[in-house]
Amino acid sequence: MDDSLTKRAAVVDTLPTVFGYLGIATAFGVIARASGFSTITVILMSVIIYAGSAQFTTVSMLAAGSPIASIVFTTFMVNSRMILMSTTVAPYFKKDSLGKGMLIGTLLTDESFALAMNKLNYTNGKMNFSWFNTENIISYST
Repeated sequence: MDDSLTKRAAVVDTLPTVFGYLGIATAFGVIARASGFSTITVILMSVIIYAGSAQFTTVSMLAAGSPIASIVFTTFMVNSRMILMSTTVAPYFKKDSLGKGMLIGTLLTDESFALAMNKLNYTNGKMNFSWFNTENIISYST
């Protein structure tokens, strides 16, 4: 990791986290299939539910026959930490548009947050939309 905030730097910086995402995705697929969900359902859950913890929670609660309202509430509570992470990241994007800020917050993950906070150590507290958005898009695509 260096002090560059280019898209290329974001790709290089984010690459190590890709392997973590692949491991979690594989574990989720195995657990979801073992819980009786079809391959297409597992894929749809991976595309629609953009939170590993929410995916695991949803699969276990659906398999147990929990009501949808309980699943939604539990997912919200499990992922409420994202509110704190987003408010920590938001000041770095004050000069950007609301849409850009919403995009950063929507695609934020534990890993992208940690990586960005570490990047701040290399850039003397500077962050930009291009680097962060590239990091988030790589995370989501993985």
